[in-house]
Amino acid sequence: LGIGDGGETVFKNGWPVGLPADERKTREVALAELRESGDAKDLRTGSWEESMVADCRSRLAVVPHSARAVLFYSQHPNGEEDRSSTHGGCPVLSGEKWAANLWVWNGPRGGFPGAPMNPGKEKEMDDGQIKLIFENSGKDPTFAEAKLYFQETFWGDFSHDDPPLSINTYEGHEWNVRRISDNKLLKRVVIKGGKKNQKVVV
Repeated sequence: LGIGDGGETVFKNGWPVGLPADERKTREVALAELRESGDAKDLRTGSWEESMVADCRSRLAVVPHSARAVLFYSQHPNGEEDRSSTHGGCPVLSGEKWAANLWVWNGPRGGFPGAPMNPGKEKEMDDGQIKLIFENSGKDPTFAEAKLYFQETFWGDFSHDDPPLSINTYEGHEWNVRRISDNKLLKRVVIKGGKKNQKVVV
C-alpha cells in the first residue's frame, strides 16, 4: 500500500521520528484535514474508524510494504508494561493488506551466562509455572494418530512414535488431545497446582 492508502501499524502514544514538537498535529487537526481530503469518505463521520485514521496520520505509524516487519517490545527490561507499545491496525482505505503476527515471550533463563534477568522480578515471573511433559506410550490404539492442543490452538504432533512434548504451563490451563482424522476429543487435561514437574502419559 502507498502513502494515504491506510493499513498502517500505528503507535498512538508515539510521535513520528524526527518530527519537531511544533509540527506535531493534534487528533482534531488531523481529523479536519482527513475530512477535507475526502480520503475517508466511505467511513461514517464520527466513527471510531475515522478517528483512528486521524491517529494514523498524526502519530507514529508504519506504512505496510511487502517483506516489511515491525518489531517492538511490550515490556521494559524490568518486566513492567511499556505503554508506548500500545498499537493498532489502521483501516485500509484503498487496495488490500495482507499481514501476519508473531508473538515471542522471553523470560528469565537461569543458569545461562548473560541470561535475561529482571532484578527483583525473578520470583514473581517464575511463580506458579509448571513444567509438563505429554508422552504417548504407543500402547493405546485410541491415541494412534493424535495432535495436542492448548485449548483450541494446535500445539504439536502426538501420535504413536512421536517424541514427548515438553511444555511450560500453569494451573488451570486446559490441554486437549484430538484424533487427526475427525478432530474428536480423546482426552482433556486441566492442570492442577502443587507439583512443579508433572507428566501425562496416554
